[in-house]
Amino acid sequence: MRPLRVLYLIDSLVGGGAQRQLVTLVNALDRAEVEPTIAVYHTLDHFRPELERTGTRIVQVGTSGAKDPAVLFRLAGLLRREDFDLVHCYMRVPGILARAATLLGPRVPIVLSERNVDLGHSRFRLFLERILSGRAAAVIANAEAVRERVETKMPALRGRVFTVLNGVEARTPTDDERERAAEFRSRHLGNGRFLLSVVARISEQKNPHLLLDSLEALPADESEAVKVVWVGNRIDEELARSLEARLEKSPLRGRLEFLPPTRDTAAVYLASDAVLLTSSWEGLPNAVLEAMSYGLPVVATDAGGTRELVVDGRTGWLVPRGDASALGGAISGLIKATQDERSQLGRAGAERARELCSVKQLVRNTIDVYRSVLGGQEPGDPEHASEGGEHE
Repeated sequence: MRPLRVLYLIDSLVGGGAQRQLVTLVNALDRAEVEPTIAVYHTLDHFRPELERTGTRIVQVGTSGAKDPAVLFRLAGLLRREDFDLVHCYMRVPGILARAATLLGPRVPIVLSERNVDLGHSRFRLFLERILSGRAAAVIANAEAVRERVETKMPALRGRVFTVLNGVEARTPTDDERERAAEFRSRHLGNGRFLLSVVARISEQKNPHLLLDSLEALPADESEAVKVVWVGNRIDEELARSLEARLEKSPLRGRLEFLPPTRDTAAVYLASDAVLLTSSWEGLPNAVLEAMSYGLPVVATDAGGTRELVVDGRTGWLVPRGDASALGGAISGLIKATQDERSQLGRAGAERARELCSVKQLVRNTIDVYRSVLGGQEPGDPEHASEGGEHE
């Protein structure tokens, strides 16, 4: 039996959470079981070197985004030329493109990935997803909260939505990583005692103004003890400028620093005493999962699937969304905790990450969805092409 031939479609290989999970999955696949090809339509290549080291094939079906009509036709041509068993799409626009491409090419089964509970924020997107729902053989949700949201907003998909939690690799930091972390901490901690980090893009979803609100409410002695670094892309430039303008007039100036994204997130995590997440909505946040895998306590808002990772009082602090007072109180609790208490929270988090989100589980559960979609048929069986359309 030959391996399953899976085409993974995503917008780019930029350093985002969806991309990180795609790379984690693809790099861990047994090539005797699954033969992956990745198709992208942007040239943002943060993860390309990592994929190339594992020999993963990457196909460029465009360079300027999904609005280029040539992307759709190139994708349809790729599906016609090659005998893929199924297409697995990461993010919504790739999912729309794939389903449209199968109208022009062969009826390859399509598996969608839904990674956030924001489905329904855009009425047009929700309308489009409902129209195209019949062309989805399955949906993989990365948290139970996401699965519930999908089935509530799109009841036609009930029975085809599967929860597969994100995966994270448990590993021991190298001496080189520890050295880079020590240098990062020395450079950014200044005269503070606690270095807290946020690893997230600057966007409305991540709600950075909530962080400023909570830090400004801290007593002076606690505020002076803390230095916070926010590491991530300026997705929303207007929001980023508003944050900079606010900081210029804030007593937090010098206590909060916005840094560009980095490939060396290991150094950021290892340098930090804890990780913060201030999101208004989420799926299963990679930054929280990665922080826990490094043994860090987490202070996070109760958004989406975050509560599936963070157990309040056991692996960190979980506070209501949008509640600056509660967030500030949690940060204050972190500062007042003893080193032993913080270490215990971190150890419990690392254990929870290993139990729930191993890469082995991610791979096995994803392949189980593929097998379910194909109905147990052998790869290459021409009859399986009809499986993707049985729900139309």
